[in-house]
Amino acid sequence: MSDKDTEAAANCEVCRVKCWTREGFFGKYSYKYLCTPTVSCLGKGANAPMWLGKDEKLPLLLSVVLGLQHCLAMLAGIATSGGLLIAGDTCMAFQCALQPFMVSTSWLASGILTLIQVFRCKIRGTPFYLGTGLISVMGTSFTFLPIAREMTTAYIQDAKNTGDPRCVTLDSGVIDCPRVGMEGYGAFLGTCMVACFLEIAISFIPSRIRAKMFPPVVLGVAVMMIGAGLVSSGIKYVGGGVFCGENMATRAAAFGSGPQICNENGDVTLAFGAPQHIGLAASVILFGVVLNVAGSPFLKSTFLFWGLVFGTIVAAISSYTDDEGIQYDYFGDSAKEKVDAAPAFVFFWSEDQFPISFDIVYLLPILLATYITTAETVGDVTMTALYSGITDPEDVNERIQGGLLADGVNSFLACCFGTAPNTTFSQNNGIIKLSQCASRSAGLACAIWLILLGIFG
Repeated sequence: MSDKDTEAAANCEVCRVKCWTREGFFGKYSYKYLCTPTVSCLGKGANAPMWLGKDEKLPLLLSVVLGLQHCLAMLAGIATSGGLLIAGDTCMAFQCALQPFMVSTSWLASGILTLIQVFRCKIRGTPFYLGTGLISVMGTSFTFLPIAREMTTAYIQDAKNTGDPRCVTLDSGVIDCPRVGMEGYGAFLGTCMVACFLEIAISFIPSRIRAKMFPPVVLGVAVMMIGAGLVSSGIKYVGGGVFCGENMATRAAAFGSGPQICNENGDVTLAFGAPQHIGLAASVILFGVVLNVAGSPFLKSTFLFWGLVFGTIVAAISSYTDDEGIQYDYFGDSAKEKVDAAPAFVFFWSEDQFPISFDIVYLLPILLATYITTAETVGDVTMTALYSGITDPEDVNERIQGGLLADGVNSFLACCFGTAPNTTFSQNNGIIKLSQCASRSAGLACAIWLILLGIFG
């Protein structure tokens, strides 16, 4: 049986697993081996996590945990771009009102569109594929975030300048135009829908021509810079938040000559680089190191998930008391108010929708952003294939083609759903490499987790 036949059979088997049986829930693994710690100094050796290939059918228990690990690693990034969120930034009136809805639908869309990537299918009568057949998790693209905000704010500013009667004075005294802002965002979505056909067209170009459009040296540098950018963002998060770490331009006006105060951590407001922020982040990192040194094979495969759980627990039981004796919690009243205000159930088009239109003025920058995300997708899929054990150049090129086509189609569908264009998330490659899990069962579970988290706002 060829590799493609094996993959097609695996696609069917994913849907035939009887999860309610003991084998379907636990699998045939030796849980004594999976759950026995291995410590180097005791002579047992610190074994690496077990390798789980792309077509390995995981039992329900492992699929749920490994899928949740993938999901949690991308959750904040999807919400940030999907909700047009810039921490600490003043949101537009329509954005403030619809943020819970926008964040939930971005998760819901990402989950549904991830299924398209994971369940790769061949287009009948053609040599082309839709999807990568790998763990290619989709998420709202950061590349389009500045354009989306620029378009909506430009529409609102034009309405203010022309005295549009739809502009109102908010309780804060600020003049805003919520309906106009929704029209601006709708124009962004409609223009993106047109631009999506660029990526779809590129997916049908022969691989030798596509290689000239996206030379490996360019893709390598691009992926490396994405990694460097993520490291930089990670360091800023350790200090208290990305916006806090980058907001040097308005620091003096907002806070004077004192330290930059971070307000991205619940009710806790501390200076950037405060020991409390660094300590919380360090506890998560150290916990992950301990699991990799002394943990069982199961814990090593899922150490990212347990590290996030550990950090959440530490934050939940931690608080900060200022010099005046006032106590602040990471999960304080403001966070609880946002949770209480969010709708219990969310689905596409359940809120007032963005009127879709087209704005030719912004077509060129959106086309450029689409080309950039196309290059990013080529690099992402190449590395995902490498970390999934795929080395045949022809197979890699077919998966790149399928990934690009799915990326374009998914972005079009995302705009129909009311959220920004989607793309493959680069963080996914690091998770596959660190956890040694390339099984599409985990990708399927990740997609289902995203759908559930999106539906239950």
